[in-house]
Amino acid sequence: MDDGCKLKNKGFKFCTNGYTLTEVKYLSSILSDKYDLKTSIIKTGAVNQYNIYITKSSMSTLITIVKPHMHGSMLYKLYDL
Repeated sequence: MDDGCKLKNKGFKFCTNGYTLTEVKYLSSILSDKYDLKTSIIKTGAVNQYNIYITKSSMSTLITIVKPHMHGSMLYKLYDL
């Protein structure tokens, strides 16, 4: 639950820096195909490190999927404060 954050007035970023580009592409495709989330892969600025971005238009879907499984102390990550 800790490796990601809501970008203010935007979408959500999963910090997948520790994964290879092939693994990130695979995870992104699962999020898109299985959960109908609109995703993109963004470079972090470091060599061979990538994050998965969930678009703002998919935030309500993401929240519906993950909120029931999140610890209350981490729910702030889903909303603009």
